[in-house]
Amino acid sequence: MNLFSNNPDFYPTPNEVIEQMMLGEDYVGKTVLEPSAGSGNIVKWLQRNGSCNVVACENDPHLRKLLDGVCPLIGNDFLTLTAEQVSHVDLIVMNPPFSRGAEHIMHAWEIAPSGCTIIALCNSTNVNATCYREYRTLQEVIKLNGCSESLGDVFSTSERKTHVNVSLVKLYKQADGEDEFSGYFFSQEDEDAANQNTKEGLMPYNVVRDLVNRYISAVKLFNSVMEASNQINEIAKVEKYCLPIYFTAVNSEDRSTTVTREQYKKELQKYYWNVIFRKLNMEKFATSKLYQQINRFVEKQSNVPFTMTNVYRLLNMVVQTTESRMRTALSEAFDLICSLSAENSTAGETWKTNANYMVNRKYIVSYITEYDTHWPSPFVKLRTGGNKDKIEDICKALCFLTGVDYNNMESLSHFVSEHQLAWGGWFDWGFFRCKAYKKGTMHFEFKDEKVWMMFNQEVAKERGWSLPKKTNKK
Repeated sequence: MNLFSNNPDFYPTPNEVIEQMMLGEDYVGKTVLEPSAGSGNIVKWLQRNGSCNVVACENDPHLRKLLDGVCPLIGNDFLTLTAEQVSHVDLIVMNPPFSRGAEHIMHAWEIAPSGCTIIALCNSTNVNATCYREYRTLQEVIKLNGCSESLGDVFSTSERKTHVNVSLVKLYKQADGEDEFSGYFFSQEDEDAANQNTKEGLMPYNVVRDLVNRYISAVKLFNSVMEASNQINEIAKVEKYCLPIYFTAVNSEDRSTTVTREQYKKELQKYYWNVIFRKLNMEKFATSKLYQQINRFVEKQSNVPFTMTNVYRLLNMVVQTTESRMRTALSEAFDLICSLSAENSTAGETWKTNANYMVNRKYIVSYITEYDTHWPSPFVKLRTGGNKDKIEDICKALCFLTGVDYNNMESLSHFVSEHQLAWGGWFDWGFFRCKAYKKGTMHFEFKDEKVWMMFNQEVAKERGWSLPKKTNKK
């Protein structure tokens, strides 16, 4: 039987898409509902990867037979499920029918219990277009309670193909009233595990606890301020009109704007996630290119509830991926040097296609210094922008390679401005001997031959090249 011909909305979810959906989420040991299980791709992925109890719905009788013995079915039509039937669920993970995506996601939001996370795919039109009320309603819920991300036409090469642009929606349903902040802090057992598993010095436990405490206290005080406003107006009112007091927020342009509690909570949550990343000093973990990717991750992470569990999950992710990021930084630094001048590598002009080449021990970086002929200076001055930041990226990669603490490395800008260096003279900075020229170039030479060879060999290993262990090439 052709399952596709009988069900125009049946698009099995590829494993690589499921991995994108679940990235950074806590699903191990959790109870998960799959509302439109289809042939069971999401169900089976969750079971293989540690979800202790997966339940599902499926409206198609033929697809239900495929799920027999795979997982319990708690209903046929997901849209008829009630909150009582899903009160035990930790996550709802779904690839609903594209034709009714907004309806399914909104129903999941309405019946999901407090603390539940909803992860859903949908046609990107649902989160971009404003022509239908149900789309606008979904977009408002996403804005206040989660985030959406465009994945593109990820079903174009799947079992059943479509070029529809797909978006990933994540919603985090928090509790109300006294239970709103339950689960935001660790138990003593969780605290001990966090201290043991997180690298020393990355983020002290008491710092994280203090930030979460401040966030919760500020949100609670928001209620007090609104209540005080209402009380003042009620007391002051004698006749029909009075002098009302309204508390408003001030935006970045110093203008007053109305803000709801949910809006304030969301912005404060985003602010504290940025505080975490600033305290992590992520600049030392990544090149400028990778740092842009991290900034995008911060933007998405700011939609995740600011709990101690989520903060430590992020910290562990930073620790576990540092080596991978730094190896990428090594390759970026290598390609950067080679691209700046044909004289910088043993491959010359053919560096992009010629395998097994090396960065020379001496290399030249253009567009880095600036000489003003109208206001000439005897001292070296670096150009604003240019390739200065890229040189810093090379230093980050070399610090990782050699075990040197980047925090102890003086920036090139600071070094040049502090030491009043003469044009055309050699000076030592970081891993290099350097010489600056008025025409905008700066020459660099690895001071330590071992560091130079280690750099080339690590990149060669990463790319599967074969290089000599030692060479006299200058």
